[in-house]
Amino acid sequence: MAALTGACAAEEKPRIPLGEARPLTPVTLAAPDRSGLLPLSSWPAACDLLPESSVREVLPTATTMVIDRLAPTGAIAEKEQVLPGDAECQIGVDFAEAKPVGSGRLPGRIQLTVWVAGTPELARKTYDENVALVAGDKRTACPAELVAAAGLDACTDEGNSWTFLKNGVAGELRGRAPTLRDGFYFEGRRKGFSNAKVWHLVVRERLLQAVTARLP
Repeated sequence: MAALTGACAAEEKPRIPLGEARPLTPVTLAAPDRSGLLPLSSWPAACDLLPESSVREVLPTATTMVIDRLAPTGAIAEKEQVLPGDAECQIGVDFAEAKPVGSGRLPGRIQLTVWVAGTPELARKTYDENVALVAGDKRTACPAELVAAAGLDACTDEGNSWTFLKNGVAGELRGRAPTLRDGFYFEGRRKGFSNAKVWHLVVRERLLQAVTARLP
């Protein structure tokens, strides 16, 4: 019996546990001005919507996290022209089980961008335009249970990111899954699922729930 137990233990691959973030107190949003937007100084900062404590609750064995508050760049920023300097939050994440990527980067990356904060009507218009810009036809509706649980007005799964709309705030959560060393996998991985798929369907979804819980 001891020999059998030992053989089974040798075949069992080490797994990286995943948790869930506890809902935090929602942020307070200012009233929109005549343009329909919140004053730029009153937009919710992306890193305030996804604080380090929430990320660590979802990724309890992460060894290193580097958090940067940034002004968004790329197609969305060019379209909107003016966005707050802290409308984007980039979080680098490392694990003991992850393969290094070099160039001073960390293996995993989480990126939250706030696209707009204003009236529900303006946020819906901006959301629809931006989803079409970043995803085109390569998108599907988010799971109904996620939309209901998070109280979302809209949500799309673009394969490598989630876009969201809730009560006048719209944005996107994307990033890069870490590549794990041979023999390691994320908790919840099923046959036929890669670690990158678990990162998107489990890790990123739980982070999105943490973000939307911060929105009133």
